Amino acid sequence: MARLITLLAYTALPLVGVLLLGWDWREIVLLYWLENISIGVAMLIKLLRSADAPGGNDPEVVGQLRINGRLVRGDGAGRALAGFFALHYGIFTLVHGVFVVLIIAGVFVPVDSETSVNWWGALLVWAVAGTAQVLVARFGPMPEQRGSRLMLGAYGRIVALHVSVIVGIMLIAELQWPPAAAVLLIALHALIDGIGWMISAARDRTRARAAQGAEPRG
Repeated sequence: MARLITLLAYTALPLVGVLLLGWDWREIVLLYWLENISIGVAMLIKLLRSADAPGGNDPEVVGQLRINGRLVRGDGAGRALAGFFALHYGIFTLVHGVFVVLIIAGVFVPVDSETSVNWWGALLVWAVAGTAQVLVARFGPMPEQRGSRLMLGAYGRIVALHVSVIVGIMLIAELQWPPAAAVLLIALHALIDGIGWMISAARDRTRARAAQGAEPRG
């Protein structure tokens, strides 16, 4: 349910920006980069919560974690994993952010627009959707996956999302489509994230059935 709520937020709110506030693809790609930050913060919260939960430092639960070639086990393994994620994901997001700014500035694709980027509008939409993500991560149910298995879930999602958005930007620029074509980026984002949500939900249902089948019968 939480994933569905954020999917709807990152679909409906940008549509309002494009259709009513004069946004083009630049605000959309900025918003979806900002989404990286809220995904990362939410994942860090989940990792810290799972580290404090029973079994959160068990190597079988956390997974194999090596830092500077040293295998981290036992007490602190879960928090060490959270720290590793914060550093690695932070570098990834920073590099991606530089790339996004260069795209918006017209370095990679031509920018043909008489209006300036609505930075504050994109930030406002992100604040609303991002706050929802963080609150769900903090107060929502504990994730079924733990440790490295949980952490890796963030990367697959953002790579799929932003490859689709970048492909859309290139297509819009090449064909010189009008600003309203930014709806294509929103549709691509919703499609990829929606497919990911359905796959994740189906996987959770499969795990739940398997767990029920493994329970001893009296």
